[in-house]
Amino acid sequence: MRNAKLPQVGIVIPNYNNAAYVVEAIESAAHQTVRGIEVVVIDDASTDNSDEVIRETLAKMADPRFRYIRLEENCGQTGAVRRGVAELKAPFVCFLDSDDVWYENFIERHLAAHINTDFPVGFTYCDSHFINGDSELVASTAWWFERPYDDLSHRPVFPGTIPRIDVKAARAEFPLNPTMVLHAQWSPTWSSNSTAAMMFRRDIVMLALPPNDKELRLYLDFYLSTFTCLLVGGIAIHEALYCYRMHGKNKHSDGLVLGGTSQTSRKKFEPISLGVMELILTVMLERKSVITELVDIDHYDQAVRAMRQAISRAGPPSLIRRMRSSIRRMRSSLRL
Repeated sequence: MRNAKLPQVGIVIPNYNNAAYVVEAIESAAHQTVRGIEVVVIDDASTDNSDEVIRETLAKMADPRFRYIRLEENCGQTGAVRRGVAELKAPFVCFLDSDDVWYENFIERHLAAHINTDFPVGFTYCDSHFINGDSELVASTAWWFERPYDDLSHRPVFPGTIPRIDVKAARAEFPLNPTMVLHAQWSPTWSSNSTAAMMFRRDIVMLALPPNDKELRLYLDFYLSTFTCLLVGGIAIHEALYCYRMHGKNKHSDGLVLGGTSQTSRKKFEPISLGVMELILTVMLERKSVITELVDIDHYDQAVRAMRQAISRAGPPSLIRRMRSSIRRMRSSLRL
């Protein structure tokens, strides 16, 4: 068996007013089975006591792999991530939301998916467990978006999906699910998971990040995963490798966990996704010369067509006009 040295993995932990949870996030990064990591914790000008909590935590850990930057001005998710990535040199990067928690093998499983011998991809993403503010399990998968449209409404539940309940430890133990699925092309019906579910190649992140942080203060996960899948594809890891926390103050997931395919957010995602797709298209068009030096021109043209078709099918004409006006303003700023 041949073996090779593992690459370094960079981690950005952006934080805004999550003093109650950021310690768990930091510790979950520190406890990864893969030790070759570099971590930047970015506090996005929090107004709670996050700065104090982060400094105390890192001081106690005294882990040279971790460093801390506090921003003086709040710049949103994109700005915080951009600042963190600029501090990293690792070829692979992850973004751990400060209210979420990784399992110890998160980096290990994602690296294995990236360095497979079938098809190199730009990013990987995994399933997740849902927990509440007290770290109690409330749902064991986010994988309803991976269900086929012809999935039977009445069918047996596969025994391998049922956890074993350890009543003494008050824990649920889930069986290993090694399934991975390649998504080499993007379609409007495809969806990934939240920011903390993903590992990207650093080069694709630097290529894809929008020029203006204010244009994308939230939903960087949707932006980066869509942009990356359009150009270079991704792999879904059908194992829950982290916990997404529903604590009642999430910026997007402000709804309830009803079960089924119900939405966990009260926000209407259609206009949000339309705006993000318009931004993706604009950046792809503005960076055509750079992208086509790296990606086959036919594949680039296919990606642009797919995005244009998705935009044309989404949202009322008045909303599209407003988005196009915003795009024109951004193009003007890009030329400055």
